[in-house]
Amino acid sequence: MSLPISSQPSRSELFYDLVLIGAFLSFGVDFGKSPNWESGIVLALKLILIMWAWEQTALFFNRFGDPFAARLSGTLLPTALRFAFLLQLVAVVGVSLLETSETKLSALNGPLGYGGAAMVLSVGIIYELGARWQPELAEVARVRRNASIVGAALFIASALSPQPWGAALWILAIVAIFVMNFGPSMPKILERFPLQREHLSERLGLFVLILVGDVFVKTVVTVHEDSVEEAHLLQLAFVAAISWTLWTIYDREVMSRSTPASAPLLRAWMLWHYLFAIVLLICSVGLVWYIAPNAKYQLGDWIAMVASGGIGVAVALIALMRLTAGAPGARAAAARLGLIAAVAIVIGMLAWLATPSDWSVGVGTLAVVIVALNHWAFRNDPNPTSVD
Repeated sequence: MSLPISSQPSRSELFYDLVLIGAFLSFGVDFGKSPNWESGIVLALKLILIMWAWEQTALFFNRFGDPFAARLSGTLLPTALRFAFLLQLVAVVGVSLLETSETKLSALNGPLGYGGAAMVLSVGIIYELGARWQPELAEVARVRRNASIVGAALFIASALSPQPWGAALWILAIVAIFVMNFGPSMPKILERFPLQREHLSERLGLFVLILVGDVFVKTVVTVHEDSVEEAHLLQLAFVAAISWTLWTIYDREVMSRSTPASAPLLRAWMLWHYLFAIVLLICSVGLVWYIAPNAKYQLGDWIAMVASGGIGVAVALIALMRLTAGAPGARAAAARLGLIAAVAIVIGMLAWLATPSDWSVGVGTLAVVIVALNHWAFRNDPNPTSVD
C-alpha cells in the first residue's frame, strides 16, 4: 500500500528545489555573457531538460512518498533511492556547467550528450527503484523508466554523432521523453493513479517563490562584484518591487487556486510553468543589467525590452495558467492580467526605442505601474482566496 502523501512538501523536497534553483540561475549568467538568440535557444533547451528532471522528481514524491523520511532510515530501497536522487542532482549540475563557454547549437553533442544521458538515466533508476518500493505503482514507474531509457539512448547517440546530427538527436531526445511521459498515456495514468493535487500545487508554488526570490537576490549579489562601478539604491528598490509584485500575482492567481481537472489542461498548465521559468531567467539578465551594467559589454537598448517586456510576458503566462485552471472568474482574472502584461510590454518597447541615457527609466516606470495595476486587479477580484 502506498504511503500517505502530505499536502505540504517535505523538507527534503525543499532542499532539492534550492539546489536546482542554483543550477537554473547559472543559465541567466551564461546568457548574460552571450546575449543572442542562438545562446537563448541552447540555454532554453538545457533548462527544459532540467525542468523535466525536476518535474519527474516532484511527481515521484507526489505518488510514491518521501524516501528521505526519518522513519525509513536504514531500509534498503529508500536508501538506494536517496543515492539515486544524489546522482540526479550531480547530473543536473553537470548539464548546467557543460559547454558554458560556447552557447551554440553546435555544443549540443559530445559531453553535453553524455550529461543529458546521465540525467535521464538517473530518473529511470529512481522510478525502477520506486516500482520495487511501491509495487502497486509499477505501471507509473514503467512509463517513466521506459521514457528515460529511450531518452538516454538518443542522448548517447547525439554525443557520438557529428554536427548537425548531434544537435538534432539531442533535441529529439527531449521531444521523446516528453511525448512518452505526457502523451496519449497520460490521461489513463492520471485516471488510475490520481495525483495529490494540493501537494503538486504547493510544490510548484514554493518552487516559483524560490525562483522569483533568487532573481532579486542575484541582482543584489551582482552589485558586490568587482566589475560593478556604481549601483543606485532606488533602482534596487524598483527591482524588489517588481519581484515582489510578480510573486503576489502568481500567489493570488495560481497558487491559491485549484489545479486543472483534465489531463490536457494539466499538461498545458505545466507547459506554462516551463515557459514561465525560462522567461523569468532571461528577464533577470535585463534586471541585473539595469542594476549593475558592465562596461565590457555593449548590449544596446534592447536590454530594456528584456527587462520590462520580459516581466510582461511572465504576467501573460500567469494569465494562461489562471485561464487553464478554470474555476469561477478565470476569464475575468485572465483579462485583468492580460492588461497588466500589455502595459508592461508597451513600457518595455518604449524604453527600447528611447535614447541610451533614458532606457533605464522604463524599469522604474514599470515598478510603479505594476504595483498600481496589481492593486487594481486585487480590488476587482470578487474572490481573491482559494477557489475549491
